[in-house]
Amino acid sequence: MNTGRPSTSDVARERVYLDFYNLDEAPFSITPDPEYLYYSVTHQNAIDKLLYGINSRMGFLLLVGEVGTGKTTLCRSLLDNLEDKASTVYIINPSLSGTELISSILDDLDIAYPKDASKKELINALNNFFLTDDGDKPVVIIIDDAQTMHIDSLEDMRLLSNLETDKEKLLQILLVGQPELLTQLSRPEIRQLKQRVALTCRLDALSRAEIEGYISRRLFVAGDKGHIRFKSDAIRRIFSISKGTPRLINRICDYALTAGYVADTHEISQGHVKKAVKELKGLWEGDTSAISSASGKRKWLLILALISLVYSGIVVAVWYMAPRFIASIPQAESTPDTKPKPLPVAMAEQQASQLGSPLEENMAKTTLENETPPPVETTASSPDERNKTYIIRVASFKTLQRVEKATTQLRKNGIQSYSRFVDLGEKGQWYGLYTGSFKTLEEAKQFRTDHNLYDAVIEHRYVEK
Repeated sequence: MNTGRPSTSDVARERVYLDFYNLDEAPFSITPDPEYLYYSVTHQNAIDKLLYGINSRMGFLLLVGEVGTGKTTLCRSLLDNLEDKASTVYIINPSLSGTELISSILDDLDIAYPKDASKKELINALNNFFLTDDGDKPVVIIIDDAQTMHIDSLEDMRLLSNLETDKEKLLQILLVGQPELLTQLSRPEIRQLKQRVALTCRLDALSRAEIEGYISRRLFVAGDKGHIRFKSDAIRRIFSISKGTPRLINRICDYALTAGYVADTHEISQGHVKKAVKELKGLWEGDTSAISSASGKRKWLLILALISLVYSGIVVAVWYMAPRFIASIPQAESTPDTKPKPLPVAMAEQQASQLGSPLEENMAKTTLENETPPPVETTASSPDERNKTYIIRVASFKTLQRVEKATTQLRKNGIQSYSRFVDLGEKGQWYGLYTGSFKTLEEAKQFRTDHNLYDAVIEHRYVEK
């Protein structure tokens, strides 16, 4: 049905959600506004160390961080902090020649110099400035994107650092850049510059716990009075995709707010985040190393866990090739039992890490009927003898009462379900709630989408032909 509202992409471009959310401005703009700086542990540590280095007249300082971690925003905040406390120069185009770079510094400091002056004359003009300056305020030069500087320009910055007294450096030079800057400074021909670096600060990505505070901070600055809420499942998804990179968080949240506007809600869920990511799918193309690395680590941790676990005297060695890389090979049994069978320990522990999410939040349109699960299938002797099917785990609970409540809610929507008993020993007993039996992964995904099962996990099992 056509609601008359523009498409999500049009809404995102026009930022028409501002009136809907009663915001003064877009909270997740990627412009480096220092007012929006969130002082995470890594950002607070960096700015404290840099201010200490500047006030102590240490000379050469470094700030290094990956793309999108907030280096430029932190620089702008640092400049605001130094206002009236220092004479500052901020260079945003470091790909200049050494002569052009020094000329820009003199221009920003209002230092006169002859037209067509040589590099030596420019440095002399800067030196004369210090001879007549009372020295009460430090002179701070911040060069952003310094990893793009030519090696000759870096060497010229070293020459400027020679301007000093017996006790302190007259120029405080902060080089800001991506990790490639460290590689650049490691080149043998500029080793003298590297040796003069007095302080190095690193900006890391936000932790999962910090993302909620980051989002709340930006919403508050933009004028939100507590009406907009990012649900916990949405924050988990944002962290999973962004890996804590502020710039990516901004893009995802911006488009998620757009999806919330289209859905006429102030409560942003995982479903809205998924829609946002779908529209931003080209954003991370060619930069999947962080995601691949994290996935690889999870797989190897699972391998080690599976190898170490023995269940009923049988080593549980499993691969679950669904999106969450969870595997399970069902236990063989000689005779069917009417009591729900415990799941393999490896699979059960993975489920326990995602237990207890309320169905009222996870399933707006979905229900399942509680029933005894079918007997666990015997593992086939070879892949050719097995037929892969997919099932959907909707949620897990610690008590049968919650299972019954959930299945009652699910039954109202006409979807059949069954529960499986999971015994984790010291970690307690759990009940997994499942639905469906699908021939293909696509069918399972479609079912999950159609019924708004955004938190549900698709699992597969092998059955004898």
